[in-house]
Amino acid sequence: MLTVALATAAMAQESVSESATGLKLENRLLQLPQADKNPPVVISATDVQPEAASDVIGEGDQLLITVFGQPDLTADVTVGESGVITLPLVGTVEVKGRTATEIAAVFSKKLEQGQYIKNPKVSIKVIQQLSRTFSVLGEVLRPGRYPLQGQISILEALSLAGGVSQKAEKSLRILRREPGKPASELREYSSIKLELDAVRLAPELAQKIQPNDLLFVPQIKNFYVYGEVRKPGMYPMEEDLNVMRVLSIGGGVTDRGSVRRIIIYRKMPGGEVREVAASIMDGVLPGDVVFINERIF
Repeated sequence: MLTVALATAAMAQESVSESATGLKLENRLLQLPQADKNPPVVISATDVQPEAASDVIGEGDQLLITVFGQPDLTADVTVGESGVITLPLVGTVEVKGRTATEIAAVFSKKLEQGQYIKNPKVSIKVIQQLSRTFSVLGEVLRPGRYPLQGQISILEALSLAGGVSQKAEKSLRILRREPGKPASELREYSSIKLELDAVRLAPELAQKIQPNDLLFVPQIKNFYVYGEVRKPGMYPMEEDLNVMRVLSIGGGVTDRGSVRRIIIYRKMPGGEVREVAASIMDGVLPGDVVFINERIF
């Protein structure tokens, strides 16, 4: 039947990928410089960048440790599961949970206490910091994992990811690891509305993200209205949407249409499409196809 064919064609649109022409976060997003995937941060025991110095070292981080005037003491190390690294002359050093500044100070103290070098100047360069990353996924222009250097707000994180796409829903989900749980176990921490064209942005967008946070921008959900309406087509979902509102969005019923002969074609969890006779006060779900039939006479 024609109505079933229309419903099937409309639902098929959900699986068709659109071109990734994105909608930037417009002028309301901070215009930040594009960050390298692994920007090096130089930290020494005597000259420390405040934000970088506060970043604790963890598993997977790669450090280049040098001692001024002592090239033989240079060490390029990666922190393993134990959180311990081996340094020239002094042996093993516990680094997990310490900042680069603290590690440089420990190495310097051990060198001096062992009477290897007098007043050593130790420098640490963070080559890669995999323990402090965050991810931005979903409907953004550059989804992926990013290094977390210093303090970054949710708004800045979205900007680094290029902004949201045209298919983005006006919401953002934040998934966060619970204390003591593995990094792979994330739970939804909060959900924020993305009203980026509003006069004032949501204050929640200024909150700082934490290591291993995952920001997810869902794809916008749609519904469809066909048959005897003046403006048939696909439209974005609204909260508490019902058939009466759908008819209004669709421009109203034509002279040939009947509000007593409305069918909703709804895709069920198993994949089958079910016909549901509907009245004007019935609710409409994402993906529904609302079809208005002609009058019988």
